[in-house]
Amino acid sequence: SSRQPEDLMNMQHCNLLCLPENYQMKYYFYHGLSWPQLSYIAEDENSKIVGYVLAKMEEDPDDVPHGHITSL
Repeated sequence: SSRQPEDLMNMQHCNLLCLPENYQMKYYFYHGLSWPQLSYIAEDENSKIVGYVLAKMEEDPDDVPHGHITSL
């Protein structure tokens, strides 16, 4: 799982380099603070983040608990 604030910054860097849909840094921090157990990183042999999963739980109290992957 993502364990440190710099992991979130490096996730954003990976996103900016590899994906057409980009998010502001506050979006990564929101996910990291709200659902830290749902963020995962993939690192290469030099500990550089080369992939990630950013997910969240939906918060509607009247709905069945469920979540979704925000960015992969």
